[in-house]
Amino acid sequence: MTASAVRAHVVEEEEKPPESPPEAPPAAAPAPPPKEDPPPPPAPPPPPPPPPPKEAPKPVEVEETVEVQKPAEVQKAVEEKEAEVVIAQQQEEVVKEEAQIAVEQDAEKSIEAPKAVTIISAPPEESDVAIYDLEMVYFAYDKSIITTAFGEALQKNYEWIAENPDVQIQLEGHCDERGTNEYNLALGERRAKAVFDYLISLGASPSQFSLVSFGEERPADQGSNEVAWRNNRRVEFTRL
Repeated sequence: MTASAVRAHVVEEEEKPPESPPEAPPAAAPAPPPKEDPPPPPAPPPPPPPPPPKEAPKPVEVEETVEVQKPAEVQKAVEEKEAEVVIAQQQEEVVKEEAQIAVEQDAEKSIEAPKAVTIISAPPEESDVAIYDLEMVYFAYDKSIITTAFGEALQKNYEWIAENPDVQIQLEGHCDERGTNEYNLALGERRAKAVFDYLISLGASPSQFSLVSFGEERPADQGSNEVAWRNNRRVEFTRL
């Protein structure tokens, strides 16, 4: 081989590119991660608890409220009740007096006016003798109504009077010291007249009586208290 040929061969060897190393086989793709199991479905909600049994309604207890009255209110209530009692008593007295008036009117219609009966407004000077067999009749304050108790006494008095028709009797009306002289004279007269009418209604003879009012002039009791006043409100039977 010639030198030129040797140089040409060397040149060719120099000009050849170096051989590249063999390629490494491609790396295998990473295995996909294992699939996770799907989560289990949520558990169904528990059934709602049954409703509690209904209780029977309890009876409603009504508490009584006691109103506490103040002392002034209590006093006022007491005064109102007392006023009602007084009014009721007054009404009862009015009814009794109306009944008495009706009895007196009936007696006046059925009996002739007694000729021998006289009513004396002023006390006579002479003193009369009490008939102790006849019971006195007493009256309430400022009243001329005969009560049931003294109605029984007048019944006994009538029986004695009927057995003694010849005795002339004076009915004396008296009052206590309260009130004016004029008023008490008129009140004493009404009391004597009430006793007279009662005896006539029982059957007594009008000609056997006379009536007089002494008012407060002849007290049976000289005291000035309820006991004395009660003893002085009376009708006495005296012999003429």
